[in-house]
Order: sequence, then structure tokens, then C-alpha cells
Amino acid sequence: MRWNNKYLPFVALIIVYVIGAFRIDIMDIDAAQYASIGREMADNGEFLEVQLRGQDYYLDKPPLLFWISAIIFKLFGISNFAYRFIPILSTILGLYAVYRFTKLYYSEQTAYVAALVMGSCQAFFLMNHDVRCDTLLTNSVMVSIWLIAEYLRHRKWKHFVGGFVFAGLGMLAKGPISLIVVGSAFFVDFVLKRQWKQLFDPRWILGIPVIGLVLLPYCIGLLRQYGTEGIVFFFWTQSFGRITGENQWVNDAGLFFQSHNFLWSFLPWVLAFIPALVFAIRQVVKQKFLLTSQEEAISLGGFVLPFMALSTAQYQLPHYTFVVFPLAAVLTASFLIKTIEMPSSTTVFKWVRVGLIITSVVMGIVILAACTWFFPLENIVLIAIVVLLSVLVVRLYSTRRPGFSQLVFAPFLTAIAANLVMNYHFYPTLLTYQIGSVVGQKVAKDYQDKKDAFYIYDLEASTNYNIFHSALDFYTQRTTPVIKSAEELKTTKKDKEILLYTDEQGLASLKTIDSQAEVLHSYQNFHVTGLTLPFLNPATRATETQARYLVRLQ
Repeated sequence: MRWNNKYLPFVALIIVYVIGAFRIDIMDIDAAQYASIGREMADNGEFLEVQLRGQDYYLDKPPLLFWISAIIFKLFGISNFAYRFIPILSTILGLYAVYRFTKLYYSEQTAYVAALVMGSCQAFFLMNHDVRCDTLLTNSVMVSIWLIAEYLRHRKWKHFVGGFVFAGLGMLAKGPISLIVVGSAFFVDFVLKRQWKQLFDPRWILGIPVIGLVLLPYCIGLLRQYGTEGIVFFFWTQSFGRITGENQWVNDAGLFFQSHNFLWSFLPWVLAFIPALVFAIRQVVKQKFLLTSQEEAISLGGFVLPFMALSTAQYQLPHYTFVVFPLAAVLTASFLIKTIEMPSSTTVFKWVRVGLIITSVVMGIVILAACTWFFPLENIVLIAIVVLLSVLVVRLYSTRRPGFSQLVFAPFLTAIAANLVMNYHFYPTLLTYQIGSVVGQKVAKDYQDKKDAFYIYDLEASTNYNIFHSALDFYTQRTTPVIKSAEELKTTKKDKEILLYTDEQGLASLKTIDSQAEVLHSYQNFHVTGLTLPFLNPATRATETQARYLVRLQ
């Protein structure tokens, strides 16, 4: 491997991340809601008491992402990139952390591959444009694990304090799951090494006030808004309540929901990770559950136990397990380097190579369908770049190439090519069907002088999911009032001209109120985070979309 060019793959990763940060609109529901809360926080200056749409308090997620977004919006203005800027920086820090952590226990080459695997798995491309709390959570947890591992090796207090600060930041990002992952990782490691003194070292108690200081501002805000109920929700109900059933959110996703999602979210490395996990568990069993001090089970314990716990939750979404993906990258990298060091004629090398080729082919087929069938690509330059990358991938998989090229660089370039298309072409085209952001930008650009007379007309507003508000609010940079009935509309309108964003039911109502209602623009809306094959198929897409309108009442 040519180490003088070792930074080029990471430059390619960051370029693809940044393209997505600029070109892709922020997606409803979660990301747009979080961005809108940050925008609102920047406007009202209420950092301790999180508000949603001017009055509703928002308890479901801790405020780290909101705080960061609000500060960036105040400094640099409101934009797609501004919302994603700090999360992308946190990912760069997370990549560095996984490299440094892996280097403590393995070779530098293994550490390098671990960072490549982490940054190029499908989940990380997604997390850096569809920014939710998981981006900050995942990277904070990885930094925490690295710094605590450094403390165990060198006994420096700066590592101890830093490790617990980032564990606290992980809690500020998404709650106690941060401590669960960090704690599981080191608990398993200590037990398998029989390091009972480490496990029961009283110095760990000193980490509690460090985390407490990090959480103090949020806890003050919770007490002011909700009293002790807010504290109980944050430390227990929000995370553990999903497993015990105390949390009201239930979707009965099933025991294997996260395993099924892992098959796509860890592409293109998933068929290398599965044997890596089996190999790691087999080694532990073979050694009779006893590791030497030079070995580590931090990555194994930090992946397996939280993944199993999250798989039993009564409410699950695909991104819930992304927090353990850096540790999966460590396991994968260790296995890949061991495989590369084998002769290319061995059975293990051949099967790992075949598995990676299969994932590359599957990703290639999906991207080909996205470019030719779902949303035809017409950008000649992008087509040329992707074709060149595809040819390079094929050449790297050649049996005449070094093992590192076949098992690392080829799948890595597959991920780069696929997500270059996704971030530059597929998602921006898809988001033309997220009409909240389309109308929000239209109003902000072409009807700026009428923005204060712009309303949502939603006769089913009580469902909260009929006409999404968040993207619209973010792009108009305003909390758009919702009119919920014809009587309320008449009171609001009086003798002034107003603009309304509505659906078919709302338009029919408007026609009965004012026969002169003018449809300025009509759109076809789709909830883009819930893709279906009939929607992706242009021939049946119209059956999956709902009409939305921008209407003017004189």
C-alpha cells in the first residue's frame, strides 16, 4: 500500500459528505424538525427551555444538536450546509478517534482500515446529510471510548476527563444510550481479562461529576419546564422505557429488525463484518473466555450487547444502532487485515473477496437503476466520473492486484461512487417531492414581501402528519401559522390578501369560501424517508403522491 497517498481516500469521503451537505434539502420529519427547533432557538434565545413552533415544549430529544445548530445559525445564517457543518466536523473527529483507538491494540494499517470502513459504510453517508441526533451521539461515543482506552494505557487524567466529557456529550446528544455503549464496551473487556481491580476501581466514580457538569444546563432546563418528571424521562423513560414498555412509542418492529437493517446500512462491508464477528466470538470461546492484556474485547462488547438490547426495544428505527457502527468497523478492519495477510489462494480470502464483490455488484445495480430508471441522470460529467470509478473498481478486484486493493480499496471506491451519485443526483431529485421544503424556498425567494401573510391551511392538523410543518418553517425562516378551519380562515383573512399552503381537501374548502381563489402552483408530494418501489417507478409514481397547492386569496 502506498502510504504517501493515505489521506486521499479521506479527502474523497469528505468531498462526498460536503456535496450532500450543500445539495440535499433537509428531510422531514426528524432532521427538518431538529433544524427548525435550532432556527427557532436562534431567534428566541431560549437555550434552556426547548420550544417547538413557539409554544409546544419538545422533550423527546436532548438539546445538543439544537444548541449547536442555533449557534451556527446565529454566526453564519440559515442554510443546508450550516445545519450539517458541525456534525460533519464531529464525524472527522470520530474517524480520528477510531483510528487512534484501533492503533492502541492493532497495527497502524488495521487502524487505517477501521477509519476507512467507518467513514464509508452507508450509515455514515446517510448520517452526514440526514442529520439527526445520532451523528453527534455516535462520534461522541467513539471519542469517549478512545480516550478512556488511552487512560487505561497511559493513566493520564486528561484522557480520563476527556473520556467522560464526551460520554456526557453523547448523553446530551441522545440520552443514556451513550453510557450504555461505553459501559458495555469496557465491562466486557474487563471481565474477559479478569481485570477485577479495573472493573471496581473507585476512580470511575470521579467520572460522575464530570458527566454531571456537562449535563447540568440541560437538567436545569428540564426542571424549569417539567419538574422532576423531565429528569426521570431523560435518565430512564426515554431510553430504558423503550425496552420496558414505559415509553409510549411502540411499533413492535421485531427481534430481527435491526439485523435486517444492518444488511444495507453497513454496506459495502457487511459480508466482511459477518465473518469478522463470527471469528471474534470464536476466538473468545477458543481462549475459554480469557484474553491477555494486549488483546481487546472493547469493540466486541461495545457492539454486541447494545445491539442486542436495542433489538429488543418495543419501538425501533433503523438509525438506532448506528451508534455501535464504529466498533463494527474495528472488528471488520481486524478481520480484513488478517485475511489480507493470508495467501490469496486460501479459502477465507476467496470467500471474503466474493462477498465484497457481491455487495459492490448489488450497490452498482441499485445506482444504475437510480440513474436510468428512477431519476434518469443527464449530467455528462458525473456520468463520466462514475464510469471511471466503476472501471477502477473492476480493475482493483482483479486477482492480479494486491490483497489490500481487492479487499479494501475496491469496496471503498464502490461506496464513494455510489454515494457521489446519491448525494449529487438522487437525493436532490428525490427532495423535489418534499413539497414543504420546495414551497418554503419558493415563498422565501419569490414572495418575500408576503411572507407574513403566508399560512398553512390544514383541516386535518390534529394528526400532525398530514402537512408537515418543519421543512416549511425552516426554509421560510418563520413559524408558519396553521389555520385549521374555514371559520378560522375567514377571521384571519378579513380584507387582506394571503397565501396558503394546502392539500386537496383544503383546496376544495377554499373554493367554497372564495370562488376567486387562485392556485399559484400545484405540486405532487411524497414522504421521502419512506421510499416505496411504486413511487420509485415513474410509471406508478403518481399513485403514491398527494397533491399540494400554493394558493392566493385576494
